[in-house]
Amino acid sequence: MDCANHRLSHATLRLRIFRQIYTSNTGSRFLSRSISTSPAQLSQAHDEASFPTPPAPSSSTKDYIPLSQSLPQSPVITHPRSGIKKVHKPRSEPEDIAELKKNPWAAALASPVRFCVTTGTRLPRRLMGVYGLIKRPDTNHSYMLPLDLLRDSIQHRPAESNNESESPTPESETSADTDAAPSGNVPPLIPRGRQYSPSLHMVTLRPLMEAVTPHLSGKGKRSGVSKLIPYRWKAPVGPLNGNDLRDCVWRPDMADYLLRQMRKDIVKRLLEKDQDIVWKALDIDEYSDSALGAALGGMGPVEHEANGAILLFGPKPEHEAESGPVPTTVFHPRTQTTIPVFDLSVLLSANELETLRASPNSHLESEALFFRPNDGRENTNLMLYLWKLQRYVAENA
Repeated sequence: MDCANHRLSHATLRLRIFRQIYTSNTGSRFLSRSISTSPAQLSQAHDEASFPTPPAPSSSTKDYIPLSQSLPQSPVITHPRSGIKKVHKPRSEPEDIAELKKNPWAAALASPVRFCVTTGTRLPRRLMGVYGLIKRPDTNHSYMLPLDLLRDSIQHRPAESNNESESPTPESETSADTDAAPSGNVPPLIPRGRQYSPSLHMVTLRPLMEAVTPHLSGKGKRSGVSKLIPYRWKAPVGPLNGNDLRDCVWRPDMADYLLRQMRKDIVKRLLEKDQDIVWKALDIDEYSDSALGAALGGMGPVEHEANGAILLFGPKPEHEAESGPVPTTVFHPRTQTTIPVFDLSVLLSANELETLRASPNSHLESEALFFRPNDGRENTNLMLYLWKLQRYVAENA
């Protein structure tokens, strides 16, 4: 399209105007207007109207700052931060945890966390009881019993014979109700020929056992124990089929049965003189905080004695009734820590105390003993099982 007054195209006029505006800042004069519209002049005008390169700063100007650097910059550019580093806790070395392994309470709290099938709580494994299915050789019933308390009876079972009824049974198991009293010397249930013995974890408290026993020991189309068995045990995922689930039985006297088994386990562990457990006799006049603290202070120093405990065998002194109940903990003046006190005259029965007294072990002759387990799971189990029995008896009282 041509301009009506100047006979120039619109593009040529626009280029000339842009050139006049841009070159006016550099001090050049305005270009004279050309009337020629030849193609050669239009091409020359187009080249002249292209944007020229800005003049370079003079070499003599030392204070020249480029425009890009004169503008304010973001602190992200002027003060850059290094990448975010996640601080990892250093891994413990064997010498760092060597002392904790000798502490039974630290070893128990460091055990893997497991789920309690009755209360739904999650606790360290060594603070709970381990239960599994144990099958009687003369019946098809499978009893849910504490595997940790019957471990020796299950492992050291008599040799198999044609007459399975000849296998010996503990005295506590001989009762009128033979169906509710399984033998302790029987193998664990391994259904379908699989070498797999599943186990459950439950909190060992007497009120809990008394509350769940009526629901679990009931008989019907579906046994009460099957409510505790998880899905991974059942077919087709697990080894238990429908017949196995119907044959599962919960003892109606589970609360008393656990108490008997816990006491037997404690007596067995005390009669085994372990060289790794330190035993020290204490000379006390009464079962009070002051007397026990003074006896600990007069005892010779023992390595890692803060991890120990006190065993009281009884019988209690005559003036003990005036001093009040026996404390469950006592303050150790040398280590400035609190250690537990276990009164076996309360935890065990009279017959079991007589069994301990009649033993030839020299470390069971004193009325009060200080013992400290050494490194190892079996050594610390004595302390933990005494603590479990004390809780069980205290709840019963």
